[in-house]
Amino acid sequence: MEGRQRRSFTDDYKRQAVDLVASSGRSIGSVAKELGLRDSVLRR
Repeated sequence: MEGRQRRSFTDDYKRQAVDLVASSGRSIGSVAKELGLRDSVLRR
């Protein structure tokens, strides 16, 4: 049985996601939902 394929993100994408949280004043959960991620992924 196959599980989900693990997604990978470029370092640039990761930086942009973190910058979005820092600059927008929004919660990690809100930004993660917008990006289609779980908040635990973005917290890492």
